[in-house]
Amino acid sequence: MRILVTSLLLFITSPEMLSRSNWPDLSSKEDLKALGIGRIVERDHSILKDISLAEMKEYWIVYVKDGSVHDMLMDNIDRIEFKQTKWGPLKIEFIQGKTRVSGLT
Repeated sequence: MRILVTSLLLFITSPEMLSRSNWPDLSSKEDLKALGIGRIVERDHSILKDISLAEMKEYWIVYVKDGSVHDMLMDNIDRIEFKQTKWGPLKIEFIQGKTRVSGLT
């Protein structure tokens, strides 16, 4: 019985099972700031480390690296990873024009 309850709790609390309301609101500057420092993995496999997200627009993101503001088209991004957030480790992916937030595994 104890193993069943433990397995059920792990299943319910896994990142995939958390509701969307438990993820950051990417239109909120507060939530973007709360994501902290992450990295952008581009579609060509280049990696930009130590970035923070400033804004999410319809087709591009605005990020800060080394104190300078930059932008990048979402079409060029495979994912953005954040290892330590108040929501736990997570990634943001841009798939067929849709933004998806999920747990980082």
